[in-house]
Amino acid sequence: MIKIFVIGKPKTKFIKSGIEQYLKWNKKYDRVELIELPLSTDLNKITSEEYKKQDKEKFAKYYLPDVFKVVLDERGKELSSIEFANKIEKWRIGRKNISFFIGGPLGHHEEIRKNADFLLSISRMTFTHEMAVLLLLEQIYRAFKINNNEKYHY
Repeated sequence: MIKIFVIGKPKTKFIKSGIEQYLKWNKKYDRVELIELPLSTDLNKITSEEYKKQDKEKFAKYYLPDVFKVVLDERGKELSSIEFANKIEKWRIGRKNISFFIGGPLGHHEEIRKNADFLLSISRMTFTHEMAVLLLLEQIYRAFKINNNEKYHY
C-alpha cells in the first residue's frame, strides 16, 4: 500500500480531476490512498516555525516505524522515472507500505526531514503542494507501469 499525506486540500478543479484519475488508474496495481490533512491556521497569523511545528505534530502519528517514509522536499534527491520505479521496488523489500509526506506552503519541520527514510525532490522548480500531489501520483503510476514491463511513454 502507498499512502500520500498532504497538508491542505487540493482545490483547483483540473488538479482535483487529475488526482482522481491517477488514483483510479493506480488501483490496477496497488492500493494508493491520499490523506488530506487540514492547514493549521491562517498563515498570516503565525510564524513559519509555529506553522512547521503544527504540521510536524500532524504528521507524527503517521510516521510509523514499519513504513518506508519519503518526504518531498526541495533539498531532496531528484530521480528519473526509471530510478524512481527502482526505488519503489527496493523500498518495499521488508516493508510493504510506503508513505509520502507533502508539506504545506511553508515546508516541513526539520525533524520531519531528519527522520525520513528518503528525501525526494520532484524538481528544482517550486510547485504548489496540490500540483506536487498530482505529479507524484503520475510518477507512481509510471513506476507501476515500468515495474510491470508495460509501455509507459505515450
